[in-house]
Amino acid sequence: MIDAAAAARYNVRPLLPGPEEALRDAVLRLGLPAERLTALATHGAVEALAVQGLASDQTRILERVLQQRGGVVLSDADGRRVLLLAPLMVMGALPAALADWSETAEALGRAIGDVLMARGAAPAPVRAGDHLLDFSRRTLVMGILNVTPDSFAGDSLYDDVVRTVERARSFVDSGADLLDIGGESTRPNSQPISAAEEMTRVLPALRTVCAAVDVPVSIDTRKAEVAAAAIAEGAVIVNDIWGLRGDPGMTDVLAAHPEVAVIAMHNQHGTEYGDLMEDICAALRESVRIAGAHGVSADRIVVDPGFGFAKTAAQNLELMRRLRELRGLGRPVLLGPSRKSTIGAILGGMPPPERVEGTLALLALAVEGGVSMVRVHDVAAAVRAVRVADAVVRGTPAEIAELPPPGPTG
Repeated sequence: MIDAAAAARYNVRPLLPGPEEALRDAVLRLGLPAERLTALATHGAVEALAVQGLASDQTRILERVLQQRGGVVLSDADGRRVLLLAPLMVMGALPAALADWSETAEALGRAIGDVLMARGAAPAPVRAGDHLLDFSRRTLVMGILNVTPDSFAGDSLYDDVVRTVERARSFVDSGADLLDIGGESTRPNSQPISAAEEMTRVLPALRTVCAAVDVPVSIDTRKAEVAAAAIAEGAVIVNDIWGLRGDPGMTDVLAAHPEVAVIAMHNQHGTEYGDLMEDICAALRESVRIAGAHGVSADRIVVDPGFGFAKTAAQNLELMRRLRELRGLGRPVLLGPSRKSTIGAILGGMPPPERVEGTLALLALAVEGGVSMVRVHDVAAAVRAVRVADAVVRGTPAEIAELPPPGPTG
């Protein structure tokens, strides 16, 4: 039974998990000097890192180094997979400590250091043609233009360039930061089309949209031939649902156009996973590796965990709960939950046009989960939702902080 008197007197409040600034400000409000903030790194935050692919000697080194510094290593039977638990300050010093042991330990330390750095800062901007995608100020919104006859979302603009341009302009007026044009449906059980048919659908619309708006335009395609033709018509981003692993010619097209950005999405055949996020992160890292091996640098790549692709509804929800694990990839993250069937399932079979509120809920959670961009059908509503979420998650905007207090109440 709660002791109400003690509860009222002491007002004990849990500060973790929570925003870092709340813990920092709690220290400073005690009147302590800023140097005392180092106590937070030692005692106020515990890092937990999952690592796999280790050799037995690397695991032994990790155990020795962390145990000496107040951390712990939990490993599987053969020592190839471990969980590292340590105070933030200890984990931050781990790369340097490992470098003193061996070259392989040093490489492991670099991987750990890269993840810690990536998780703690906004992704660097990505160049897309003459545009710079800046992820440091707010979550970017990508508007979807489907020029397919069979879009699952009920928003098809098939064979109507005039309407496509009108919607593109409307999206930009509503706050879209970029647009994504696709001509091949990727809904479950959809039938593939030829590159020729896809180009017939997308190129007239893409050409006209690029001339009509001043935001980056992306081509949503898995085919290298379509990507090359779209780039020639003005596309400055290629959005590949197979993460550069579907069409072997895709990396060659991208290598020939260093000004073009890339969205590499996670996808696979079937919904079997060992650990969902472990597998997604490994696949996305492999996409980045393949890109680099073909001359496409990582600083051009945005990653997408593929909400709704090769995932059950339950797996999509797990993905949402664990979005922050993607921050360790060191790349901007795009999420596209808009009007997806998982929302319909949660809402008792709601059809796609009636999944807007569910989409907005997922977008707000995505912002809290650290994504950099969202891909949506309902741009105006999405822009409003992420701006409010940004104001909470990224920090109070100056114009809000400067508002006068409200009048008296009661």
